[in-house]
Amino acid sequence: MSGYLSRSAKAIKETATMIYNADYMFRALERPVASVACSGDLDNWVKGSDRDIGGFSDVWLDTTISGHAKFHGYISQKLPEDTRYKRSGYAMVRTRDPKPDILGAGTWDSSLYRYLALRVKADRRKYFVNLKSDTLINTDIYQHLLPIRTPGRWETVIIPFNAFTLTSNSVILAAQPAMASTKMETVGFSISDRREGPFSLEFAWVKAINTNFTFGELLRLSYHTEVTWKTDFDKLDKRL
Repeated sequence: MSGYLSRSAKAIKETATMIYNADYMFRALERPVASVACSGDLDNWVKGSDRDIGGFSDVWLDTTISGHAKFHGYISQKLPEDTRYKRSGYAMVRTRDPKPDILGAGTWDSSLYRYLALRVKADRRKYFVNLKSDTLINTDIYQHLLPIRTPGRWETVIIPFNAFTLTSNSVILAAQPAMASTKMETVGFSISDRREGPFSLEFAWVKAINTNFTFGELLRLSYHTEVTWKTDFDKLDKRL
């Protein structure tokens, strides 16, 4: 009962903060999705690797001296003894499955926002950002490559929600239905680049955001503007 009450209090506080920070059109500019500022915040995350199927990769999720999260470990390409598995070598972290609160099922609505923003510091390996929405098949994950421009340095990565691709067990599906954006469940990171060796990805926060030109998938332009409704999204984004 105490867990339900604490989750409900947190949900009410976050909703009130978003309303307070909204603009005059009640358009929320950002929504915190996940963050790590101290070791206690790691309780909201889970980790996994190919060891779950008998593989040999290691994964850890710790906090740094500055209090941010560090997703790191060692990727092994050694196959499990079970001959059903023809490939191995992956690791992941994600937020825990949502639990219900007084406002609903504990999921969040990404349809009100255009982008997913992530504050990260990564090495030169290839990582994916993973989103889980309410789907009939539990293994369905929406993925996007984490585009790192400055390895070894902190940077903010911005990814449009409509750029994510539906996968199942890391395989891109032929059918690409839109994600259930009003019922988002988890966010996380994964690595499966088929390279033996250590890896390290630090992250501070994940947010859903709008810009001055967007309201979810809709364009929001002032009446007096040289930009027309026929201008595509990419050209608008370059002005931000």
